[in-house]
Amino acid sequence: MTTMLLDNELKTFLEEVKPSNHVLLFYDSQESKRHILYNYLKDGLEKGRGVVYICSEEKPEEVRRGLNAFGVDVEPNERSGNLLIKNFDEWYIEDGKVEILKIINRWNEAYSRFREKGLGMRVAGETSCFFRQNKVRELLRYEYALHRVVSTPMEVLCAYDIQTIVKTGYTDMIMPLVRAHGKAIFTAHGGSVVLEPEAVEDTDVERLLEIEI
Repeated sequence: MTTMLLDNELKTFLEEVKPSNHVLLFYDSQESKRHILYNYLKDGLEKGRGVVYICSEEKPEEVRRGLNAFGVDVEPNERSGNLLIKNFDEWYIEDGKVEILKIINRWNEAYSRFREKGLGMRVAGETSCFFRQNKVRELLRYEYALHRVVSTPMEVLCAYDIQTIVKTGYTDMIMPLVRAHGKAIFTAHGGSVVLEPEAVEDTDVERLLEIEI
């Protein structure tokens, strides 16, 4: 099933992400990434979720400034422990290594801390670091380890820069990544498209992203 979502509909879709949902986002610009992720994270904080943002393209301080400009009170949320903003080398790729169990344990530990505070958990992770550091096979194993339905009751949005994927020559990984998730969002002209992975064909992705895979 393919659904074209306009901005208000996309906002509603992000607000309705549920615990254990594992959603994939392909974006074509930093502006569209920020618009989608900041809406998603701000809504999570407003709903009493603990929020984690793993950045890979921008430094944590740049993300803090962006969230502040978007209307998120970053400093008090970080001080209270309700918001964690981490660089990829603190979470995903440590000393040049991708240790999948260690990453999943970090999510579980964060979830336990939030749960002790009476909070749910909403997370977003940028993935460009895996492509730039030639760790894409490890990334795919990690995504499949999370499963299409995440075992930890956290709301997960994995963010992929399509320009980085194309430039690093990993377009063949797009379909396996789509199938590792419960739903996939593609930014496109005129709105955004949400795909049900089991119904997706290579030609659908090629048409939406205007690339050959």
